[in-house]
Amino acid sequence: MRIAKFVFCMSLLPAVVAGQSSSSSSNSGSPSAGAQSQTGGSGNTGLQTGDINQATQNPLGNPTQNPNVEQKPQQPTFTVANTTAGQDQILGEVRLMSGYSEIGGDQTRSFHTPGANDLAEINYFQDMRFLVTQRLQVLSSFRATDDQSIDPEHASLQKAYIRLYGPKDEVIVGDALVNYSRLSFNQNIKGLSTTFKIGDNWKISDVAGVFIDRWGSLYKPYSALPGRPYLSFIAGARIERKLFRDSFLGFNFSSSNDQLDSLPPADVGVAPQPARNRVGSIDSKLTIRRLRIDSEFAYAFTDFDIRSAAGCPGCDSRSPQPQLGTQSDWGGRLEASWRYKRLNLRESYVRYQPNFASINARQISDLQDFSFRASYDITDWLLADGTIRRSNNDLKRQLPFETTFWGPELHFVLHDLSFYRRGTLEFGYRYRNIQGSDGSVDQYVRLPYAELGIPLGTAALTFGYERQNETDKVNPASTNDNNRFYTGVRGVFDLGGWHVNPNLRFELNREAHRPNSGNTPPDLTLFYDSNRLGIAGLFIEPPKWFILELAYRDTSATIFGPSGYRRPSYRAALTYKILNDENKKFIFAFERNNNIYFTSPNFDERIWSGTLVYRFGKRGQ
Repeated sequence: MRIAKFVFCMSLLPAVVAGQSSSSSSNSGSPSAGAQSQTGGSGNTGLQTGDINQATQNPLGNPTQNPNVEQKPQQPTFTVANTTAGQDQILGEVRLMSGYSEIGGDQTRSFHTPGANDLAEINYFQDMRFLVTQRLQVLSSFRATDDQSIDPEHASLQKAYIRLYGPKDEVIVGDALVNYSRLSFNQNIKGLSTTFKIGDNWKISDVAGVFIDRWGSLYKPYSALPGRPYLSFIAGARIERKLFRDSFLGFNFSSSNDQLDSLPPADVGVAPQPARNRVGSIDSKLTIRRLRIDSEFAYAFTDFDIRSAAGCPGCDSRSPQPQLGTQSDWGGRLEASWRYKRLNLRESYVRYQPNFASINARQISDLQDFSFRASYDITDWLLADGTIRRSNNDLKRQLPFETTFWGPELHFVLHDLSFYRRGTLEFGYRYRNIQGSDGSVDQYVRLPYAELGIPLGTAALTFGYERQNETDKVNPASTNDNNRFYTGVRGVFDLGGWHVNPNLRFELNREAHRPNSGNTPPDLTLFYDSNRLGIAGLFIEPPKWFILELAYRDTSATIFGPSGYRRPSYRAALTYKILNDENKKFIFAFERNNNIYFTSPNFDERIWSGTLVYRFGKRGQ
């Protein structure tokens, strides 16, 4: 029976890939594939199935829809994070959804697809014993939808991998999260990743494959998936030597080659720029009693645009140049922490030279940053914490001017308050200063703040205030004062078997500024802007049959101009447990979003959906 199940899940992967069809745009961000942890600088081995989180949209932003820019798909809801490692188990999920969207007003400003929309997801995971000491894991996730607000592909393989692992080895084929070190390799790939332990002190890891946003981009034409990145052939290796307890030394290599034929031809210097990158690094982690040191030094060789090797005699080699060929530079980091009784010290220093690039680690360049933090428990009820941070760019004097950031911070935390033992009071002061070496930038911000937290049974109340004084010496019209007030309450209640979780929050930001103070003659009239956020939510789960979720969110602003907006949204979801079974659910949901603007067209959205969820399998005990 186990052999039959294994053959079935192995045949599922090519069948799912073959079932995909061409569709519209693609995701150019991080791959949506789930991942498993590959041993690296962290010194850990094991399965890590969490997806990379997509960047959330700014709720205060002004949404616009550009048909030429791809949209990021929603991540699958299926997860195996709570599975029991090392035990035979099978998990599966079938999710079917049918919805209908109505869009009123200016439809071009909505990301939703009007009309009827359908979704089907099939997810499968199996962990089984293989041979004597090995185990085999298989995971696949397939999605089909005609709603581009969910996924720009009509049919797609979301993630898939086969993992063979044991006490001293691990082999992954498919989606893998490779994590060697911070400056060499730390990203999702599609390919082959292996790790082998030799004795008690040595570990060897290697990887080979491709980096691309999704499986469909490997074989679908660019016209079907516009906006995708270059396909990149990647390779890497790591040798790690354990020194003593919680200490190791690692040697890393990383390679990335963008393929020119994976995107249409374009002129040199036009984004995206295809690059060739090689990185070698040495990292270490040392634990000596109370002292911990984490460090790394890396050197990189990069051709920032491989479309031309004609040379660039007049170009400045101190910064990346698309026509200059291979350029090299270094990057490094040093972190340390030390704790003695009530005193805790931490420091961090990083320096990335202008021509340093690590494509497989997504590191920025031309940055020097130093921070030092100290915290001390003055008494049993008072904690003091202070931080100093300084950053600057223009490390080779290749820019017109240097920008420097300086930011000290101090705050205190009082607990076991005399008037309420469970309460906590935090207050402090932040200072931010940004200056340009040529005087073109000179501004600072002062931010005193305070927050009071009061637990009441299984609920918690929060009250906070922040004062922001921003002064711009170059452009006085940008000088402003902000007062931010916020309060909220969250609760978790069990009332006779009924789980009730309320959530309330309100924020008000009041800004005062003189936008015409730079006029001739200056106009010192004071104007006010206001931003407001209101949230209310309620979760109710009776002992049987149903789950009710209600949510309301309203963001609004009154802005000098005059301008402004209001964007209230409502959402309700009712879950019915079929036969009172947690693995069989029907979910009816309704959502309404209103977008009202003072100076631009309005639009509103109404979305109905019904979802059937069926989960099957056997979890490890």
